[in-house]
Amino acid sequence: SEQISAVAAGARHSLALSSGGSVFSFGWGVCGQLGHGDKRSRLVPERICGALAAVRAVAVSAGCEHSLVLAAGGAVYSFGYGSHGRLGHGDEEERLEPQPIASLGGGRTVGAGQYGLAAYSVASTASGDAFAFGCGEDDALGVGARSENLLRPRRYPHLRLAGGGRKEESPRECC
Repeated sequence: SEQISAVAAGARHSLALSSGGSVFSFGWGVCGQLGHGDKRSRLVPERICGALAAVRAVAVSAGCEHSLVLAAGGAVYSFGYGSHGRLGHGDEEERLEPQPIASLGGGRTVGAGQYGLAAYSVASTASGDAFAFGCGEDDALGVGARSENLLRPRRYPHLRLAGGGRKEESPRECC
């Protein structure tokens, strides 16, 4: 049995990350958000293989009928229901298996969210940039796009994560 280091709860499904970097999913699978290449629900956790078989995952996030996985190398994978662009692939198509988001290399964090029936995703990169994509209803994305759906990740114009891509400075003496 695998040791679980993190879990993520979505609207009707969950993901579990093992300490070895494997990802397991269970729950309602009708939109492909479990990542097993089909739309079947799973009553018990099942390891996601396919595109993630040789990948060491370091973070997971479960949203409204979609899922995100961050790989140790920085690739961000998404799968499930694609409406409003929540998967970040430039369209609104479902993905039944994890697929890397081409425009998000060097990922550092991922998050999947829901607002009513609308869903969106956020991610940050090692350079410190933060991105949003998906449903912009009620200006939920915060990237300056009023009620616009973003099919591809768009950088937050005024946010940077601490330590992203910056060299550490030597401590300064106080006084």
